[in-house]
Amino acid sequence: MRTKHMLQPQGTEYNKKNTEQLIRRTGESVTQMNYSLSNIRWLRVLGAAVAVIAVSFLVLMVVIIIYAFGLAFQARGTPDQNAINHFAARVCPKLMPWLEMALTLVVALIVARRTEKASIIHGLFIGVLAGLLSLAVTLAFGGRLGLHSLVVFLIVVGLGWLGGFVGQIRTGTR
Repeated sequence: MRTKHMLQPQGTEYNKKNTEQLIRRTGESVTQMNYSLSNIRWLRVLGAAVAVIAVSFLVLMVVIIIYAFGLAFQARGTPDQNAINHFAARVCPKLMPWLEMALTLVVALIVARRTEKASIIHGLFIGVLAGLLSLAVTLAFGGRLGLHSLVVFLIVVGLGWLGGFVGQIRTGTR
């Protein structure tokens, strides 16, 4: 018949106090992590990530409209629709990732400055969501996921983190 004392390793004394301390420390770290995640304003993060994609599209539309007006003035009438489509197909895939990167940095910086706590995490999540939305837009418009898409995603995430970090430094909170 085995007892509790027989299952313990020989030469060591059963230390219930150490086990309780370990459980308490683990519980405290999980509580701290949950507390830091509860400080995140998810609606603000989601809105910021959507704003990055939306403003990127708006800037691209403005560039295409300016080109179309230039063609209309040059032709002194209706611009050539094929030339506008060709311009848009050539410029948009090259300009969109750069706009997303720049806007992610700016938006993450703005959101991080407005939040008192967890600024870096806000920036990081804005970068992750903006990068995922960028990949979704790429797939929605018939693009392919490849090395270029992965690199753009990682840069967007990194710039989101950087915006949160700089925003935290600027506010003086740690």
